[in-house]
Amino acid sequence: MFKPLTDTTSLLGECPVWCERTERLFWTDIRGCELRALTLVSGEVQRWSLPEPPGSFALTADEDVLLVGLAYCLGYYSLSTGRFSKIAVTPGAPGTRINDGRCDRMGNFVFSTMDASEQMQTIGRFHRLNAATLETETLDLPSVAIPNSICFSPDGSILYYADSLQGCISCCDYASLENQRVFTTVDGQGAPDGSCIDAQGFLWNAEWGGSRVVRYALDGRVDRVIESPCAQTTCPVLAGPVYSTLYSTSARMGLDKPTDADGALIKAEAVVAAGLPEVRFTGRLN
Repeated sequence: MFKPLTDTTSLLGECPVWCERTERLFWTDIRGCELRALTLVSGEVQRWSLPEPPGSFALTADEDVLLVGLAYCLGYYSLSTGRFSKIAVTPGAPGTRINDGRCDRMGNFVFSTMDASEQMQTIGRFHRLNAATLETETLDLPSVAIPNSICFSPDGSILYYADSLQGCISCCDYASLENQRVFTTVDGQGAPDGSCIDAQGFLWNAEWGGSRVVRYALDGRVDRVIESPCAQTTCPVLAGPVYSTLYSTSARMGLDKPTDADGALIKAEAVVAAGLPEVRFTGRLN
């Protein structure tokens, strides 16, 4: 079972990322246009206001700099100065914004776009920001309405991804983008939102509307379910000094009667599994 970790709630909390160098857990409030960080030792929460909704972000070699995917562009954000340096505009169809994203095992940033009007049109795509060239390319994967669950197998050979409206998580051979297939289908009331991979290669997925985080084995079967006090869990992360504590973001937007837990950063009450360090974006910083 999860419990709320701080009294800082989000309208739409997403993209939790653990920085082992600074021992901080970062996450975003997309609707609040904020980046946040919790220092586990002290319990201090830092907050940074951003000029656009932040869909996703990645750590870099510089502890002060993050690669951030704002709604309509990608760039470097300095935590100390608040300066944002644009790298590229949002690729894809007009009227789309950046959503879920994560670095592959080589340090490129794989991210998604979706209908900015939130009318659920299937105009979103999956893209990649190449670390060597800082250029974007659109991946040869199907168009999506609400792209989520971007993560990679421990060896980087498999890419996992989802369209939340389809109720399933898909995967493919990452090098070729071939052998596209359904990895698992959600059997509960929720929809697949954000995911992460643990050291065994098992996939952890937060279910929007399902009040739970589910661990899936390599063959897609349900291995473990952890119930959540939040109606809308959004993305899990294995964090802490040995990557063994499960946290998850959540959202309170759209709820008629949100509880105190809805929108909170939540923490599992027991050690659940060994995770992996988050891959940093390896693109040049200047």
